[in-house]
Amino acid sequence: MIYAVGIGPGDPDMMPYKTVLLLKEADVISGFETVLRLADKHFNPNAIQVSMGYKNQSEKLGEVGLYSREGKKCVVCFMGDINFSGYEYLDRIHTDCQEPNPIIIPGISSAQMAASKTLTAFETSVFLTFHKRGDISEDKEFLVSSLKQGKVAIVIPLPWDFMPAEISQFLLDRGISNNTRVNVFEHLTWPEEKSYSGTLAECKEKFSDVSIMVISPQTSS
Repeated sequence: MIYAVGIGPGDPDMMPYKTVLLLKEADVISGFETVLRLADKHFNPNAIQVSMGYKNQSEKLGEVGLYSREGKKCVVCFMGDINFSGYEYLDRIHTDCQEPNPIIIPGISSAQMAASKTLTAFETSVFLTFHKRGDISEDKEFLVSSLKQGKVAIVIPLPWDFMPAEISQFLLDRGISNNTRVNVFEHLTWPEEKSYSGTLAECKEKFSDVSIMVISPQTSS
């Protein structure tokens, strides 16, 4: 059996209790190295760890699939909540692990944390992620349209081609007001968390690949 678990935004104490229990019981634990480091205080000390990177994730998930077919309890860890921005990785579990029905345990997403910090209600906002493979042109147009309709947008950038500075410039070029308020959060709940608050026109700072934006059509005073 393979469990796909969200470990939350970064703070190990914000990990769902169900995920903690699974990590303590797991025979095999897999995920990107950065993700595993954030969760390792909860690991079964006897578990086999299968760390992966972007270049070898198919190979490593294939190893997890083999362990699962041997009857081992396998846990694959994801940042945040897989339901927000991890479905490409879920597809890899289907194909590379050859597991059609992994059990998904949701986590707390950075999108939820960013919404909390900016007092943004999901029911009156839109969420979209550019952090995926393929063409993002339709997503760009959806972002512009949503802001012009007066909706707040919670946005995960695309490393490293469409980051907060590039997104801000794109929106300015598409006629969104230069005084539109924007908040950018990096490494939410991590010790090194940092943030930016200002306008689209001022948003030129570089952020890491662990960042998220909240763009409000209300103008900044």
